[in-house]
Amino acid sequence: MNFRHPRAVVAIWSLVAAFAVTQVVAWIVLGGASRPSVFIFQFVIAWLMILVLALVATQRIGGLNKTITQHEQARTATLDQVEQLEIRNAILQIISRSVDVPLAFQALAQRIVRLVPCDRVGLALLSDDGKEFQTYTARVNLVERRARPRPDVVFKAEGTALGAVVRSREPLIINDTSVGAADFLDINVLHTAALGSALILPLVAKGRAVGTLNAVSRHTGAFNQQHIDALLPVAEIFAVAYVAQHLQVAMGKYQTMEAMSELTLSIASEINSALQTIIGHCDLLERGYPDPDLQRDLATIVRQAQRVTTLLERMRAAAQQRLKEMADAVNQGGIPSSPEAYGKAEIS
Repeated sequence: MNFRHPRAVVAIWSLVAAFAVTQVVAWIVLGGASRPSVFIFQFVIAWLMILVLALVATQRIGGLNKTITQHEQARTATLDQVEQLEIRNAILQIISRSVDVPLAFQALAQRIVRLVPCDRVGLALLSDDGKEFQTYTARVNLVERRARPRPDVVFKAEGTALGAVVRSREPLIINDTSVGAADFLDINVLHTAALGSALILPLVAKGRAVGTLNAVSRHTGAFNQQHIDALLPVAEIFAVAYVAQHLQVAMGKYQTMEAMSELTLSIASEINSALQTIIGHCDLLERGYPDPDLQRDLATIVRQAQRVTTLLERMRAAAQQRLKEMADAVNQGGIPSSPEAYGKAEIS
């Protein structure tokens, strides 16, 4: 049995052994062999009682030690859960003030390090076309820490560990960067920077991988499954925040396009109304004045007015088509357009 506090057990059996030695010496000195059998029997019974009590005390100490260990493990697990909840709450608070994901990442780097001890924390965001990663790095050392995040290196999705994680949507542990340096460009960069191991987790929201959350250590073999379990909830929140940021940008573009389209349609309608008035008056003038030169000029005015009318019709059609495309993009992004739509989004 593995005791957390073996000193009490050692002390008990040491006392028993010392008492036994003392009894043996006293037995020899006092001529115990000549004692009556009744005394010997009582002596044996007393020692059996001592041994039984020592065994009971040992078992009791072991039981108490096991209980204390279980309580400490539960306390540690609870503290880890509290830490994760605090980080999630901090992420939500920062994102509620701004959906700037790189800025939130920089602000939360120190909290992430408390969950997973490492030397640097990285964020890689996938471009809209899915071909490149824009990476951000948060230095753990306060001396190296930046006030605001700025892009570091742009990596291609192909030939990098970041791309492999996004494609598989499974976390990846690189225990030794010297091993993966020959296969992945980004791991080679880490190895060149004297960083020994890395942990890469995908950012997945609504079934779509949008980037990775990375932890890097100067030591090899610094990460394990417990670190993955600790960072997965944080990666999920970052993924949702990044998608929300994109949706907010798309919603802003949609609202701008909607306003411009409404203005275009309104102006086009006004211009078209004026052109129809011009065309009508030209028709009246053509009927009332049979002068060939005047009729030729009027015909030119009518043709140009009709041409402008055709151009306005094209502008209206293009504005409506663009507005429809933006609306489809917003709908595909899952932006609710009504209270009922919010309810459906929560259910899905």
